[in-house]
Formats: sequence, C-alpha cells, structure tokens
Amino acid sequence: MSKPGESFEAQIALMLHSADFVIKEQPHKIMHKGKQIGDLDVLAQEPSSGEIIGVSCKDWHGQVPGSEQFSHLVEMLEFENLKYGIFASSGDIANTLPLRAEHVRNTKGINIVLLDHDEITRLKKFAYSKQTTDIEDYFKTRLGLITNKKRTIADEMHAQKDVTIGRTIGCERLLPVNFWNESPRYIMNNHDLVPSDSTLKLEPYLVINYRLYVQARHQNTGKPKESNGVETVIVDAVHGTIVPENDPVFKHLIKYYANAEIHTAVQEKGFTIKKTEPFVNQRETIRAVREQIAAQNEIRTHYTTAKNEQRQKIVRPRSDDVRIIGSYLIYVPVWDVRFNLGDKTYQRIYFGYDDEDVILDEMSKCQIKSCEYNTNSICLTCHSTTCDNHNRPCLVCSDILCEICAHVCIDCRKNFCNKHNPQTVCGICRATLCKNCSTVLCTECKTMMCSNHREKCSRCNDYVCISHIISKKYILVAKNFCSQLCLNRFDETYRTRGIFVRLKKILMK
Repeated sequence: MSKPGESFEAQIALMLHSADFVIKEQPHKIMHKGKQIGDLDVLAQEPSSGEIIGVSCKDWHGQVPGSEQFSHLVEMLEFENLKYGIFASSGDIANTLPLRAEHVRNTKGINIVLLDHDEITRLKKFAYSKQTTDIEDYFKTRLGLITNKKRTIADEMHAQKDVTIGRTIGCERLLPVNFWNESPRYIMNNHDLVPSDSTLKLEPYLVINYRLYVQARHQNTGKPKESNGVETVIVDAVHGTIVPENDPVFKHLIKYYANAEIHTAVQEKGFTIKKTEPFVNQRETIRAVREQIAAQNEIRTHYTTAKNEQRQKIVRPRSDDVRIIGSYLIYVPVWDVRFNLGDKTYQRIYFGYDDEDVILDEMSKCQIKSCEYNTNSICLTCHSTTCDNHNRPCLVCSDILCEICAHVCIDCRKNFCNKHNPQTVCGICRATLCKNCSTVLCTECKTMMCSNHREKCSRCNDYVCISHIISKKYILVAKNFCSQLCLNRFDETYRTRGIFVRLKKILMK
C-alpha cells in the first residue's frame, strides 16, 4: 500500500484511489483575490455521484491534531462549498473531535470522516489483501454517499468487477506484493484504464552474502595490505548466471531482499501467476561463485628492494578465502501488464514490491510530436499518452484529449471533445468557433467570421469578411471599409481636410 519515503498525503490518496475515488488534485490550493488562504492536501471525487471530498492530512510526531486544525478544515470546506471531508492523522486525534464532527454535520450539513492511526492501519490491511470493495463501502457509508440498504446480488456482482479467483501459489521466501496490476498512478485519468492481460511472475534468485579476506605483506616493511569487506552476489536461479550490478533486478534485490517474507502465498484474482522453479544446484552454484570471486579479486602491492628497485607483488585469493555468510533463495514478484486501448497496446513491467522500480513502461513518455516529457494523462479519443503541455481537457466535461484530437476554438483557444464540439465554424476557414466567439457576422454577407478573417471598417466600425473588404491607401496608411458607401464618405471627409493636417497626423503616429 505504502512504501518508505512516501508522504502521508500520498498514502491517503492511494488508499482513496484503490477504492475507485478519482484523485483530482494533490494538493488543492484555495485562492481568494489572487492570494492563497489555505489548501486541502487531497481533493477526491466519488465517480458515481460526482461529489467532491476535501482531505486534510496531519503527519505529526509528538503532537495530537485537535480543534484548531479541525476548524481550519471546516473553514476550507465551507469556502469551497464542499459537503464532504476527511480528517486524517498518522497518530491519534483529540478525543473532542468526534463530538465536533457530529456538531458540524448537524448544524452545517458537512459530513467529515475522522481517521486515526488504527483506522488507517485497518484500511491498509484491506488494501494489501485487495479488499478494495470494503474500503469503498467504508468511505461511502461514513461520508453518507450511499443509503443504508441491504446488500443485493447485483451489489456483489458489481463488487467483484469480473475478478476471477484462481489458484494460490506459495513460496518459501517471497518479497511482499504491495502493488497490483493497476493502471499507473501518474496518469491522472487512469480510473478508466483496465488491464487487458496481467501476469504476476514469481522469479527465483539466489542472494549470496560473503566476506573476502586477503592479505599481502610488503617484502621489506611487513605492513599488510588487506581486502576484508562484506559483499553480495545475486545469481539467476534459473540460468545460474550472476546478475550484473546495473541490472534492475540486482538494484531491486539489494535494497529489499531482507524484507522477503517466509512461507507466504499469493492468490490469483483476475490475473495469472507464473511461478518459475529454480534449476540450479545451490551447493554447486555457491562453489562456482566462490571460485569466480576469488579469480576476480587480487591484491597488487609495490615495494622497493634493497637495491632501490621497484617491484610488484600479486596475491590471488583462493576460493577458501571467500567465506559465505549466508545464501537465500528469494522469489521476486514482477508484473507484466498490458493495456489494449483502441488500436494501441501498452506494456508495463514493474516490481510488485515497489512499483517505482520499473523494468519497462511504454506509457511513461508523451507520444505527441515525439515529445520526451513524462506522461500525466491518456487521450480518451486516440489513447495516446500525453504530457501536461500536450493534453487538452474539454471545457464542458473535463475529459482529457491530446492536442491533435481536441476541437479548439480558433479565437479563445478553449478545447472541446467530440461530444461537446461546437457546431459553429468560421465561414471563411471553417475553423471551430465556440458560442462565446461565434457572434461576429460580416455586415455585407452575414457570414460568421473568426478574428483572422475579418476587418473593422475604418468609418463605421462594423466588421466585414476578407471577401468584402474594400481597401484604399491614403498616403502611407491603408484603410479598410465595409462598403463603397463608407469608402466614399470617408474619402469625402478626407479630401475636405488640408494636406498639412493629414501629414501632421501621419507624422505624429
């Protein structure tokens, strides 16, 4: 559910996400007259009702959040006109807050759920065991987003979400599976993404800890030069090869192999488990590793002889000098997940213990115009991955599109999806015009015009399309007119003025 270094706010957001809540913002700044007056750590949305929930997180040590912090949350919810909130503390909360929450619910109509350490721990256990429906029911019931009706067979079918329960696979030592075959969390509209095919691979590796002790003494000084360090070698237990230090598996296991759980099991739930059995003989593998370590480690020392000659002494260790401290056969959970979206297929391969350690991620980079920025959304029309620079949320429904699929008003540059695409267009270039920008008609032909294909009459200030513009140059300045009548009247006024007055005006411009 959470991992070391992850913020408390991110843990709560991930918990809500696992219960199918949509994370809208993290954090959400609250502004008034151009200044920030506060914030909500997480802004989530319950998808079926569309209700917004504001979350305040207090990760305090040695202090218990109380009435002042609770009142601030209520104030921010009122300012944003929200009726639902969550007050989460990584430790305890003041014993006065349950009564405060009840009072706020009765007097202001704002329903706030209080989460302390014990409640969060219980919800995390649900998340670890993939009981996401229980988390969803927990929040919806306490927030008052569902009625207290009896559970029906239809509810059970919906809760299962077509997840099939399969066989259980056991391992003697297995890194815990903390992350599942879900859509990537960095994609903000990921709630609509469902894996098409998921395999949890349990791959065996032999972790060998050893100490190498070698000593080389100078011929004339007797001072030793030693190599005496504790190192770790990781061996692929299928092929018997040593895993290179730059391999993602090596880096992952070096960080986490001590966290492997003994005699644990994983059950198939809508995905396939593929456990690979080790083919190597551990005793023979350790013997071969000792010999290889000994061959790769030698000490070279230089000394000066009595005749003032520089000499070198090379000491090569024996395999017996490689002392094995411990060896452990550990299974590493690796997800191989595919998403089939329209005519696009994406593959993600990542570790089940820490999904930040990614082996392959075809969704990570923006695909628009060969952009190299990181993805934060998926276009719901062409299913291309997009970065913040190339995504275009629909003004009406907020569905995210890429800049290629979005319909953009040529004047105000606002974006629209196919469903909400304005039907009005410029009569000249056929570009989209939204309802706020489709208000200017040519005074001659009554054609709707965008700002690129219209001019203002120099005499009457009416707009005219480029097909009906009448232009005439007066000394150094070109003038545009909507009709011959406006041109004649402007020309008449122009000619009645003296040439010096006209020159003076031109020079003053």
